[in-house]
Amino acid sequence: MLIKKTRIWNFFSSIKLAIWLLAIIAVLSLLGTLIPQNQDAQLYIDRFGRSGYQAIEKTALNDVYASPLFIFLIILFAINLTVCLLNRISLKARMLGSLLSHVSILIILIGALAGMFFGHKGLIKIGEKEEVCCFTSKDKQRIEMEFSIRLDKFIYSEHIDPKEKLLIFSVKNDAIIAEIPTEIGVESDIALTGYKIKILRYLPDFVMDTSTKVAASRSAVPDNPAIEARLKDKAGQVSTFWVFARFPDMHQKMDPNFKFVYHWVGRRPKDFISKVTVLKGGKEVKVADIRVNEPLRFDGYTFFQSTYDPEALSWSGLQVVKDPGVPIVYAGFILLIIGLVVIFYVNPLIRRR
Repeated sequence: MLIKKTRIWNFFSSIKLAIWLLAIIAVLSLLGTLIPQNQDAQLYIDRFGRSGYQAIEKTALNDVYASPLFIFLIILFAINLTVCLLNRISLKARMLGSLLSHVSILIILIGALAGMFFGHKGLIKIGEKEEVCCFTSKDKQRIEMEFSIRLDKFIYSEHIDPKEKLLIFSVKNDAIIAEIPTEIGVESDIALTGYKIKILRYLPDFVMDTSTKVAASRSAVPDNPAIEARLKDKAGQVSTFWVFARFPDMHQKMDPNFKFVYHWVGRRPKDFISKVTVLKGGKEVKVADIRVNEPLRFDGYTFFQSTYDPEALSWSGLQVVKDPGVPIVYAGFILLIIGLVVIFYVNPLIRRR
């Protein structure tokens, strides 16, 4: 073919070009792994400083896989692979495995490009009982879905450090006689005193409504952590009271024999779950729990549990991804496996015959 003799054809059929492209793509992918992607500016400023954030933003390292440079390199590599494939194509049986493997990589690249050009990614902030049918993509487009999603309930739980305890002192000698775990609902004996104590609830930011006298939490931020405990004496008499981590002398003195101290260590998120219902045409068609690493997939969209309101737990943040290239990528991987099977298992059998 005359086209093979042109400089452009020779440039794109170069193995050296493929190696350089793969090396640069690998470096960018590594940076995309090390640097958090698509996060708020404050996160980058806190981690890398303001000058570091400005450098990251200018080089698009905060969104590596959608950057023009990364897309350009993928397109260039796809062209390079196509030309190399045409340059060395052969319909001989022994070359079938190699042909399938090269074609599969090309299909995977086409799938990746389809996702980059025609896919959408955005974030939905949704409150309990709220229903949404659209979201705003990263490029500020309003994406309408042919269905809606409703948040039925948001469940947040925390990991309790084993060092967090309710310490019980003997008033007589001011010595610790019991260390009670702060797990809610568990009743424990207080040493050999015959008394029992049970943790009823935990409030990260205790506040008392002066009109109703009902205790609540102002937010999920632990500004004033407190636990409510129930004490049962030898005769079975029960009393409840609050113990404050930051203000140990503020608890009610429910029994003259004991002094209570809440040793609060610091809690971190354990799990946050969005219990949702998908509605289409006014009918409920699917109920699911969305949690970290357990997304909801429906009608070509994938909903990931991404974030939540850390102060009042008033909304859940769901990352929405629509990637039409995923089936193409899967097809490419299946073809790649077939090609490798042909290379490592079928071809050796043919040679033996």
